[in-house]
Amino acid sequence: MLFFIVLQFILLAFMLLHDWISVPSLNDLEALKKYESNARRILGSIINGAWVFIPLVLTLIYYHDLQFPLSARLTIFCFYFFLSVGVILSWWTPYFFTSSEKHKREFLKFYNTYHFLPARGDNVIPNTLHVILHLQVWTCLIFSIYFLIK
Repeated sequence: MLFFIVLQFILLAFMLLHDWISVPSLNDLEALKKYESNARRILGSIINGAWVFIPLVLTLIYYHDLQFPLSARLTIFCFYFFLSVGVILSWWTPYFFTSSEKHKREFLKFYNTYHFLPARGDNVIPNTLHVILHLQVWTCLIFSIYFLIK
C-alpha cells in the first residue's frame, strides 16, 4: 500500500508540474507556450491533477483501515480506468493506427522532445516523458484492480 501511495504522489507531481518545469529533451516549454495559453495550461494541470488527487486522498483516508470500503476501492479503480482509457485513445491509438490531421497538429508541441519509440508513418509518437507518465498511470490501475478484488 505504501508503494501505491508514493507512486500516486509522484504521479500527482508529474501531472501538476510537467508543463511548467523545464526538463530538457523530455519537454519543450517554449513549444507549449506557443501552442497553449497559460490559462489553458493551468486548467489542464488542475484537471489532470484532479484525476490523481482524488484517488490519492481516498487512499490516504483509508490507509490504516482494515476494511477499505468497496465504494472507495471502486472509485479509485474508476479514476485510473478512465484515465487509462483517455491515455490510450489520445496517445496509443493514434500511434499504432492513425489520427486526424487536427490531432497530429495538436501534438506538434512534443516534436522537439525525446522519443525512443520508432516512427510509424506520420503517426503521433508518444514522447519519453509521456511514456513514463502512462506507465505510472497503468501501474496505479493495476494496484487499483488488486485492491478492488482483494
